[in-house]
Amino acid sequence: MSSTDADFNPRRRALLTGRLETHISSLVIHALPARLDAVQRAIARVPGAVIDATSPAGKLVVTLETASEQDIASHLGQIQSIKGVLAATLVYHQVETSADE
Repeated sequence: MSSTDADFNPRRRALLTGRLETHISSLVIHALPARLDAVQRAIARVPGAVIDATSPAGKLVVTLETASEQDIASHLGQIQSIKGVLAATLVYHQVETSADE
């Protein structure tokens, strides 16, 4: 049986390797100022997303904590599709790996 990206499960990989990964990434988002409140509410519903800073001009800094790179891509796509978001850019990515105990 072959595996595909859709079958990828980072928690299964952790079980097999004994190592758990946490992906921490940072996004810079530019939104329409008139839609800033709605954009903030929508981002707050994205799993693992934390809004760290905002400006009235529509700029936001968001931290994502996810289990995999696929989750980062998925959440980034979700944020990019929010009405009022002009741009969402990944500016930082770090992987923390720990052995299960």
